[in-house]
Amino acid sequence: MHNGHTYLEALRFLFDEAKVKASFGEQGVKTKYQYRYPKEEPLNDKENVYSYLGKRKISKETIDKADVREDAHGNIVFNYYDTNDVLCMVKYRPSHKINKDKNEPKAWCQKDADTTPLLFNMNRINVTAPLLICEGEIDCLAAIESGFTNAVSVPLGANNYGWIEENYDWLELFDNIIICADNDEAGVKMQKECVYRLGSWRTKFIDIPHMHINQDGTKVAMKDLNHVLYYEGKDAVLQLIHNAKDSPVESVMDFSDINNVDLDEIDGVRFGIKGLDRKLMRLFYGTFTILTGVNGSGKSSFLSQLICNAIDDNKNAFLYSGELPNFQSKNWINYILAGQRHVREYQTSDGATYYKVSPEIQKELNDYYKGKLFIYKDGYDHKVDTILKAMEDTTRKYGCKLHVIDNLTAVNLEANEQNKYQKQEEFVSRLIEFAKQYNVAVLLVVHPHKIEQMRRLNKMDIQGISAIIDLAHRILSLYKVSNEDKKGIPKHKGDGWYKEPVKYDVLCDVLKDRLMGFEGYSTGLYYDRPSRRFFTDEQSLDRQYKWDKNTYDEPLPYPPEQLKDHEEEEEVIGKITGDKNQ
Repeated sequence: MHNGHTYLEALRFLFDEAKVKASFGEQGVKTKYQYRYPKEEPLNDKENVYSYLGKRKISKETIDKADVREDAHGNIVFNYYDTNDVLCMVKYRPSHKINKDKNEPKAWCQKDADTTPLLFNMNRINVTAPLLICEGEIDCLAAIESGFTNAVSVPLGANNYGWIEENYDWLELFDNIIICADNDEAGVKMQKECVYRLGSWRTKFIDIPHMHINQDGTKVAMKDLNHVLYYEGKDAVLQLIHNAKDSPVESVMDFSDINNVDLDEIDGVRFGIKGLDRKLMRLFYGTFTILTGVNGSGKSSFLSQLICNAIDDNKNAFLYSGELPNFQSKNWINYILAGQRHVREYQTSDGATYYKVSPEIQKELNDYYKGKLFIYKDGYDHKVDTILKAMEDTTRKYGCKLHVIDNLTAVNLEANEQNKYQKQEEFVSRLIEFAKQYNVAVLLVVHPHKIEQMRRLNKMDIQGISAIIDLAHRILSLYKVSNEDKKGIPKHKGDGWYKEPVKYDVLCDVLKDRLMGFEGYSTGLYYDRPSRRFFTDEQSLDRQYKWDKNTYDEPLPYPPEQLKDHEEEEEVIGKITGDKNQ
């Protein structure tokens, strides 16, 4: 920017120089309703700031250009402005090396003021030039000090991505974005997440050298861009920026460049069901799972519980429900999040029993989980391109990591009798590619073919072309246990057959597991009507999601019959073939 001016100030200067009249009516206008804007720290002498940042090779000129200030206690003040040059957040950090042994805070925001996850220095950015996004304000200053002024930093650390959602429209203006995160685990995760969400086609990243070798041969670990400036100088900083690497999301990779990754190192969404978490670990990011089951087997509860586990674990989710209206999807999820302790029993005039979550608890759930779950809006078309666009937007803008599509039959594949199976395969292929490209978990509900009698399903019972069965990484099937099954299902042992009673309400069968190899594994689940939860023991039924901070001494209000004389059964043995060999 011209002489350290903001973007709007520079535009005004250019228009004035060209003697062209232009309106800048939004400059300085506070647009946030009922927002507690921070107070501006006075322009003090900044002796402590100049001294500390000077030791880190940041000049007074750069400090002044970026409007870095000093408070009355000598702390560094970073002012965060929006693109209208309105001060929206003030962040502080000590003007000395942080003493971790004394638990000294590294940074904090202004007391009694609201915070908005803007990007530091964003009001001085030229949106037609490449944008450098750093992990910290001092790294941003290091870039500016080195001559790359189109630099910003994230506001609240590498693990907080609220700035993507807040500044999404502004970020979409850039053709080229460079990510510069720290040399640590959090920095690596930030780099990957930004590539997926900001777009691999326009995003590059900087690899900070791990070591600096002094002239005497001693080695010094380097963590961030400011270390590069300190140890290797401005030219080294510029060289790293200008030689930023292309995004790792490429169509091909050299075999030797592929990192060895074990499954326990891959993140994902936990099932929240003890038997499945123990065997399958989680729905891994980058994978595609099919869920099937006959009507009444509990698919809606299973999906809702999976979504609840994800958002409670700070992993945002997207739900397309082609058959349930938005309010019904929400009601189902509210039951599970609330649990037995927060639903009340009612009776109709003819004696039927039903349950409701109180309005007060519904409000608490709304407040706590706001911005974590996004449901495809009623009234929008069900075409493949529209659904995938919603999935892409919610992933990039809101960071959704779990995507549930319920169900294949409801999706408009724009197919006819001649090409419907081809369209099914194309849709599934696009879902798999989406999971890989954006590093998310995708789950698709596929109904089974009509069967003559109620039984456990096998892979070939799934509707549609067999190619979708082959493409899936995992296939799970839910089977509602009948009264006859509870008397005993056939089991084979040695040379003979015997009947083993099944005490569970539902069996979850793993029909395919390309990842862990547990094809044929089954786990039993109980179902609780008041809370609509699946559970395996009282602890899982009485799980408190994070919104509920209360402590309870009293027993559950609706003790389930299923837990009487309960003994935990880790696995339901038996082949899943759809015949007597069950």
